[in-house]
Amino acid sequence: MVSDILYIVKRKDETVDYRTFAVRVMAADVMDMDSVADMSIFLRTLIQGGVLKIAVDLSGLEFIDSSGIGLLIDAAKLLRRRGGDIALLNVPERIERIFQPVRLNRFIRIFNNEDEAVRFFKFI
Repeated sequence: MVSDILYIVKRKDETVDYRTFAVRVMAADVMDMDSVADMSIFLRTLIQGGVLKIAVDLSGLEFIDSSGIGLLIDAAKLLRRRGGDIALLNVPERIERIFQPVRLNRFIRIFNNEDEAVRFFKFI
């Protein structure tokens, strides 16, 4: 299940099965060289903490440069090394045009809605 906020509460003797859910992350309005550091730390923390499936919602994204695209690619590589994956949701048309020359959709799956992403993550 992809959710906006995921709270994981566990007892000391319990384990969390990260294969059973995806975390939905809302991107900021700008992902450029000046702003990707925080997002990078956040995604790496999730991944190093065990999260295997991340859906990045780009609905509010107004601008992305090569640093932002590189961040998404790096996150995909980290997740795939651990048996997980990343997906992009609600990509605005102007942002999708930026992705076309680098063919980002050949490396990271892009979905129009959450239901499509949930079906994708079920097979991971």
